[in-house]
Amino acid sequence: MGLATETAAAQAGWAVHETAQPVARTIHVDPADPVFTGHYPGFPVLPGLFIVEHVHQTVAAVPGARGLRAVELERAKFVRPVFPGDELHIEAVLSGSAPGSTGGLHCTATVSTNSGVVAEIRLRYAARPGRE
Repeated sequence: MGLATETAAAQAGWAVHETAQPVARTIHVDPADPVFTGHYPGFPVLPGLFIVEHVHQTVAAVPGARGLRAVELERAKFVRPVFPGDELHIEAVLSGSAPGSTGGLHCTATVSTNSGVVAEIRLRYAARPGRE
């Protein structure tokens, strides 16, 4: 993360800094989750919204991210289904933008299972009101 991004983050009260290593998280997709009874009967798959939410929760777990809120889903590309019992592997890279821009903090995430990549997600975050 460059000096301008670190300055913008500091001004907004953020303690999130980009690192060479992505933020990683693994989530077990519980086959007993009630979502599978209606999505879809006879062919249960995890809804894409749940994948996006898991990425968001991964970012929210980063120290200092409590002062951020998701303001835009910039991209969501779903390439294969996620089934009950799968393990989701999330790798998210955080990056920022220069002070005064409307860019905020970005999360670019790749979500995969043992079958390969299932989704590519890009979220944009901004400081919560009162934190700027």
